[in-house]
Amino acid sequence: MADETLFESERQRSRTDIAGVLRSLATALENDGPVTLEDGAQSIDIDPPATPTFEIEVERESGKCSLELELEWNEHEEGENVSAAAEGESAESDDTGAEPAQSLGRFEVFRDRASEWRWRLVHRNGNIIATGGEGYTSKQNALKGMRSVMQNAPDADVVSE
Repeated sequence: MADETLFESERQRSRTDIAGVLRSLATALENDGPVTLEDGAQSIDIDPPATPTFEIEVERESGKCSLELELEWNEHEEGENVSAAAEGESAESDDTGAEPAQSLGRFEVFRDRASEWRWRLVHRNGNIIATGGEGYTSKQNALKGMRSVMQNAPDADVVSE
């Protein structure tokens, strides 16, 4: 079977934006769930297995340097799942006929430098939109705080002074 590119994104970004994208990717991998990659109208969900091959390559060619990071796994390994959608293509719907909501951000739970657990809401461009504001002693408590915000404030009023 010929090679098939399922998703590709290439554009100039600031180092801060790149770090945000890598941080979001690292958090998604760490949480053992699917990873969503998005750029404009295209998106793809991947679910790498627990131990894919990880390659880091730095090249210099004709005075130009590149850093490539690659995860690789066999399509039939446990956990692997890939689904792509582009603008105009509809995602598979559930029995109700409703399509899944497309979020512009994702919640991340992570350990800070003081080894406390924190949560944050990150836009798909890597910008941090909101944080829990405090460190938690356990990941479970950080998740509990994050879920509380998700459940209790979906339609919260905005008050301006």
